[in-house]
Amino acid sequence: MRNSGPIRVLLRTFHITDYQQMLKRLIIVVSFLMPLTLALAEQNQVEIQAWLKKMHSAVHGLNYEGIFVYSQHNQLSSMKIIHSVDDKGEHERLISMDGSGREVIRDNNKVTCYLPDRHSVVVEKSPPGNNFPPRFPIDIRSLEKNYYLSLAGKGKVAGYISQKITILPKDKFRYGYHLWVEEKTGLLLKTHLVVEDDTPIEQFMFTQLRFHNKIPETLLQPGVDSSKFKWYESPTKKQQAPGKIKINWRVKKLPAGFHRDMERMTTLPENLMPVEHLIFSDGLATVSVFIEDMMDSENNLRGGSHMGAVHAFGRAVADHYVTVIGEVPYVTVKMIGESIMADGKISKKQ
Repeated sequence: MRNSGPIRVLLRTFHITDYQQMLKRLIIVVSFLMPLTLALAEQNQVEIQAWLKKMHSAVHGLNYEGIFVYSQHNQLSSMKIIHSVDDKGEHERLISMDGSGREVIRDNNKVTCYLPDRHSVVVEKSPPGNNFPPRFPIDIRSLEKNYYLSLAGKGKVAGYISQKITILPKDKFRYGYHLWVEEKTGLLLKTHLVVEDDTPIEQFMFTQLRFHNKIPETLLQPGVDSSKFKWYESPTKKQQAPGKIKINWRVKKLPAGFHRDMERMTTLPENLMPVEHLIFSDGLATVSVFIEDMMDSENNLRGGSHMGAVHAFGRAVADHYVTVIGEVPYVTVKMIGESIMADGKISKKQ
C-alpha cells in the first residue's frame, strides 16, 4: 500500500488543481474588491476630516449658551457655559453649578479662574489643558498614526441630531473616544472617554443648549466679588534666581506620537513660587509635567495615583520635584515620569 501511487497521485493532483483554482478565484475577488475597499476607506477618511474641521470651526465660531454634565470617578458635576465670538475675538464663561461658586472667564488666550472656596484668583496667559467642551484636532493624518477613526451612525443629544465619530487607540498608551457632533453646526455635544473594553470612564454631555446671534457682554462678566481675594498671575517669562543654573529638562522616552507641545511657567494657589510646566501631546491626549524646587513637604506625590481617567506619577529629580499628570493610562505618565532627566547646562533661551 505504500506504493499505491496512482490513487495518491490522482488525489494529490485533484487537491492541487482545486487549490490552484480557488487561489485564482480569490486573487480575482481580492483584485476586484481592493480598489473598492481603498476607495471606501478614503471616502470615510474624507468624511471624518470634514466633520473634525466642522467641529473645530463650531467650537471657536459660534455664539451659544448651555448646561452640560461631566461624569468622572462616579461623580457627576454640572456647569453652565456661555460662549461668544465678536470682532474682538473669542470669549467664554464657565460657571460651576455644584455650589462652590467657581467660575472661569476666557478672553481670547487669557484665562481667569475665580475660586471663592479658596479666596483666590488664578490668571493664566494661555488656555488650560482641559477645555470644556473638549476640543479636538482637525488633522486626521496625524491622528491615524495612533488611532482608528470611523463614523458610527447618528443619534440625538439635547434635542439635536448628531453624528457619532469613534476614535480608538492602537496601543495601551492612550484612551479611546466616542464623539457626538451636532449635524447642522458641528458643535460637539457629547463625548465618552473609553478604556480598552469600550467602558466609559469619563463622560461629557450637553443637557440644554441654545444658539444666539449675539451674546450680551454682561453675561460674560464674572458673578464673583473677588475684591478681597488673593491673585496669582503666571509670569510671562521664567524668573531665574540670580546665580542659579537654568536646567533644561529632557524626557528620554515618550510613547509613540507624543511630542513636547508647550513650555511655560504657571502659578498655583498652593505654591508661593512659579512652577515650570511642560506639556506633551499626541494631537489628542495631553500630559502635563509640573517641575518645582524641592521643599520639605509630605504632600508631594511619590509614585502613582489616579482619580477616574486622570493618572499621576511623582518623583524627585535633581533637587526638584516632578509631577506628571494627564487624562491617559497610568503606563503613560509612569513612562514619562521615570524617563525625565535634568540637564544642568545653562540654557541659551532667556
